[in-house]
This record gives sequence, C-alpha cells and structure tokens, in this order.
Amino acid sequence: MNDRLRERAEELLRAALGTPDANFREGQWEAIRSIVVDRARLLLVRRTGWGKSIVYFVATKLLREAGGGPTLIISPLLALMRNQLTAAGGLGLRAVTINSTNEQDWDAIYAQLNRNEIDVLFVAPERLTNRAFLEQAGTPLFGRLGLLVVDEAHCISDWGHDFRPDYRRITSFARYLPVNVPMLATTATADDTVVHDVVEQLGRDVAINRGPLGRASLRLDVRSDLTYAQRLAWLADVLPRLPGSGIIYTLTKRDANVVADWLQSQQINALAYHGGIDDEPRRAREDMLLRDEVKALVATSALGMGFDKPNLAFVFHFQSTPSIMHYYQEVGRAGRALDDAYGIMLIGPEDEEIIEFFVANALPPATLVNEVLDAIERSDDGLSTATLAGVVNVPPKRITGAIRFLELEEPSPVAKVATRYHRTAVPYTYPAERAHNLAERRYADRSKLLSYAAKTGCLMQNLSRDLGDLTAPPCGRCAVCTGTALLDPGDLSELTARAEDFLSSRVIGLTPRKQWPQGGLPIFGFESNRVIPPELRAEPGRALALWQIGTIGRRVRREKYTENFFSDETVQAAAALIRAWAPDPAPSWVVPMVSTRHPKLVPDFARRLADALGIRYVEALRKIRPTDEQKAMENSSFRARNLDGSLEVIPFDGMELPGLFVDDMHDSGWTVTVAAALLRRAGAGTVWPFTISKAAEKE
Repeated sequence: MNDRLRERAEELLRAALGTPDANFREGQWEAIRSIVVDRARLLLVRRTGWGKSIVYFVATKLLREAGGGPTLIISPLLALMRNQLTAAGGLGLRAVTINSTNEQDWDAIYAQLNRNEIDVLFVAPERLTNRAFLEQAGTPLFGRLGLLVVDEAHCISDWGHDFRPDYRRITSFARYLPVNVPMLATTATADDTVVHDVVEQLGRDVAINRGPLGRASLRLDVRSDLTYAQRLAWLADVLPRLPGSGIIYTLTKRDANVVADWLQSQQINALAYHGGIDDEPRRAREDMLLRDEVKALVATSALGMGFDKPNLAFVFHFQSTPSIMHYYQEVGRAGRALDDAYGIMLIGPEDEEIIEFFVANALPPATLVNEVLDAIERSDDGLSTATLAGVVNVPPKRITGAIRFLELEEPSPVAKVATRYHRTAVPYTYPAERAHNLAERRYADRSKLLSYAAKTGCLMQNLSRDLGDLTAPPCGRCAVCTGTALLDPGDLSELTARAEDFLSSRVIGLTPRKQWPQGGLPIFGFESNRVIPPELRAEPGRALALWQIGTIGRRVRREKYTENFFSDETVQAAAALIRAWAPDPAPSWVVPMVSTRHPKLVPDFARRLADALGIRYVEALRKIRPTDEQKAMENSSFRARNLDGSLEVIPFDGMELPGLFVDDMHDSGWTVTVAAALLRRAGAGTVWPFTISKAAEKE
C-alpha cells in the first residue's frame, strides 16, 4: 500500500512541477506519509525554497482521493495566498480564499463548501474568530476537515521574528482538533527557542521534521562602508550588469520611494512597493516582477513571506534588518531555481535609529498596556481603537497591538462589543518577566545580525548556525570564503556625485491634511473628525531635504542640533528650490513657525530666506502657551492637540496676498496644518508650506 501511495505521490509531484523525472527532496515523502498514513501532527522546519507547499498540496490530493475532507490553510498574507492558489491549481486542486478583498464571492464559496466542491480553503488567522465565517463554514468545513495547515508557523511564537497576535488564535483551535485530523505547521525561520514554543502552543504529540538551512545557490556579502549616496551609486552600477530581476529591501516607505526614483532616473526599471500603495497597484507590481517586466521591486517588509518567484536572481538590502531571522526570511526569496543568485546587505549609518524603533516595540510595554486598560475602565460606554488614539499618546498601530495583546491574554481583561472595548471583571497583571525576556531576545537577535555583518566567518554557515543548523559547513561561495567582495563596482565617485545631486534636487512634496483629528482642537474651535474646509487648508508644499539623507540632509541635522543656526548655504539652496518650484500664485510674504525652545532658529532662517527671495518677512504668529516637542507626541490626535490654543495670529497689512509658511521639520504635518488654518481664518491668502527637512515614514 505504501509503495502504491508513494508512486501516486510521485506522479502528483511531477505534474505539479511539470518535470517528468522529478523526485522528492530529502524529507518531503516522509512528511507526506506522516500526514496521510499516520494522521500525524507535524512541524516542518525547512529552508526557503525546499518545497513545503509541495508537501501539503500532495498530501491534500492523496487525502481527497481517499475520500477525506477539505484542507484548511491558515496563511498570514494575501500575497502568499495568491501565489499558493496558482500552485494548487497545478495539481488539479480546487482552491479558494475567503478574505477582505473578495466579499462578493463568499456566498458562492460557502455553497461550494456545502457541496464538497472545494479541496483547499485559504484564510487569515483572524477569520477563525469571525462569527459569520464560523456559522457559514462550520459544518461543511470543520465537520469534515481533512487537514489543517498552519503556514509560516513561527508567527505563533512571540519569540519569533514576526510574531502576529492573531496567530495565537490558532492554538486553541488546534488543541481541539479530532485525533484523526492531521495537522502540518511549516516555517523556514525558527531557531530552537521558537521551535520549542510552537510545539508547546500547538499541543499534543507534535513531531518535528527539520533539515539543513543552507542554500547552495546563494552568494552572500555585506558592505558597511558606504554612505546613502554611495549605496545608491552601488545599485546603479551593479544592477545593469546582473541578469534577471530581484528585490531591493528598504526599512521605510520613504527609502523605497527614494531608491526607486533614483534607479528610474538612471534608466533602470524599478518600482516602489510598500504599505502606502493600494492593494491593486501592489498586486500589479508583484505580477510584473514575476513576469520579469521590471528589474527590481524596491520594497519594505510588506513584500515578505509568501512571495514566490523561483528564479529571483538577487535580493539586496539597502539597509540592514532587525534580526538574523528577518534577514534569512527575506534573502531566502532569491535563487530557489537558479544555480547562482546574490544576497548582499548594504548597511547604513541611519539603520540603527530606525531598527531601534522596531526592536523596542516588539511587545507592548507595561506603561502602554496599563494606560489602555485604565482608559477603557474609565469610559462609560467602552472605547474604540480610534477613540483610544485620542486618549493614549502612541501611534494607532501600537494601540491596536496593545488591544490584541490584551485580547489574547487568558482570561482576557477586555471584551469587544460591536466596535468598542470594555473592561471585564478579570484581574490583570502585566507579564513583566515575559516582556523583559522577550526584549532581551530581540536585542540578542539584533546582535547576531551585526555579528554576521562583521564577516568573521563563512556568511552562509553563520546564517544557518544562528537559526539552529549546527551542521552547516562553509559554503565556499560567499565573500568571506572567496576572500573577495562580490559584485565590486570599483570607483563610484562619479555615480556618487550624481546621486548626491539627485538627493539635493529631488522634489520632496508635502501633502496637506484634509481632516481634523479625533477629538478635534476645541480651543481653536476645529471640530473632531471634520473635513478641513478648503478655504482653511494649506496648499501642497515642498521640503528642501530628507532628514539625515544626502549632503543637505546631513548638514541640516548638524546645523539644527549642533550649531543652532542654518547656514547661508542652506538658505541659498532653499531659495533656489522655491524659485524652481514657482508656486502659483507667487508668495508675497514669509511667516515663520515660532518656538519657545529655539526662539531664533527658524525665524532667523526665514528672515534670510525672505531677503534672498526679495519678499516681505513677517512674524505673524505668536506663542501664547508653551507646548511639548512635537516629536514627543506619537499620534495625530496628540500632535494636533499639543498645538491647540498655543498660537495666535498677529494680523498684518497685505496678509490677504499669498505667502510662505516656513518651519524646520515636517513629520506628522500638523504644525503646517494648524498654522495655515489659523493664518487663513485670520484673513491670509493662499498659504504655501515650506520646511527645511522631511522625516521618514516607518512601515
């Protein structure tokens, strides 16, 4: 029976791959047999590109041919689901997904489930607690479930590099599976600690199928000696010389846009990809990369788990990653079906500040969790996450993270009714020891990444060992093993000068806000969540430089924090930018933002800028109460309310004409928004915002 089963499994493998002589890789058949014959619970820890999806699709086909029920695959990303739907079709499996983008198909899918016409259903973990889904899919799916698959299972563990609170919902579901329903959990990025935690979370008798993590096709290198502009130059030199297409990872949306724009300016077909781009264009860009219609996608971590292009020729990192597991997850996208592919990390001086943000916010801190709980407890009728943003001074994503964290505590101290959260009677104590241990783990993971980047030994061997594969030998292909830098471009001076010019001359737009925040600005009389009338809005503006990026961005930081004076060089660069911008109608005056901490910094700059432009300088704003630094305010409501009642307008002759409002930094955009609204309400004409620098947006 086993021989016949294996023969059939090999037929399915060859059909799936379109290769008549394909054979199973080491461990694949053993995993399939465990699922189909032994009805086992299995954790599969295998390198990226090994073929974990082959295991669950072939197992599904064999189970369905034997009369078993459908397979439920829990997956974290729509991108992964889309790729896997295509792969399932190659085996003749009828695969569908239920997610937020295809609601119009749900009724038809539920009907197909009832008729047993679906072989594979993909859902995100959040769907397991959706009442409508459970009511509609309960009997046809869970009543005769053939196989449960948990893809990217490291997301279950808060020790993992990409813990997702909603994945914890799977654990109670998995524990109560009937003993005859097999389960497969898969991951490529789990060290011993994560493996142990996932096994504990999934419950009884979970076997482990683990293999080597090294990738024979990957050629690895690290460069940590290049400035931002030099890294741009490196990419522009190297990419045209490489065959095929690939991914360039960045840490922020801003950097993804900058790098993509730079490469396009050098006639290299590259497109940005991040969470600030709508789903349809992102999907179209994925498809373009799959068809080799672009040289590269310049992406944040939004393009991560689940993107599968077997012939991806390179994965470059424009900046480093928060941990060694993050790096393995991303670089492992390259070279799955190639003999040679490149994984090269470029490390920049700006990395550490951005990565510190990601590492420090891995788990909601006690102060945030307790503040959220206290706010909910004080409310008469509960609070939504949007309302909480008006009460708790952190970004909305962190509020959502704190709420999810509390929901998953057992028993939970909060309960959701409609859109509002209420305090339950459950006593609650924050798990301080767990949080401390997790923070220590995150910093240790970061240290491993920096140790890898130091190039003290074979890079592939170090990467594999840090992920628990202690048997990994030296690869013989990386920059350390060969003793030479991979893809060394030689002299970059001319391209670097071109990149510096690009960074200095690039148009950096400031988009005006169009709606007042949660809670409004009651002292100024601006109402909560109301549209800002067009007659009170700022116009689209400009920034001179990106904060800390390029010659001007680095100089501006030094001038602000070290010299407390913006140089004539910066003033002349700003004047040249405004002349080239040529806002229409042209500004007749310049009004600076005022500050009690640095009372002369921006006014002095604005006065000299007005002289350079030959227009009038007016100090038309007065600070009437002190405010905290805007950078200490962490969400829109707090940043806006920090300004509420702090300014008054001093009317001046000619203010009905258009003018420039000038500040040193654009981050949330609330200073520009509030100042422009006050000026316009007092009778000012068109207000054009101009700031010396613009901060980065984190993904």
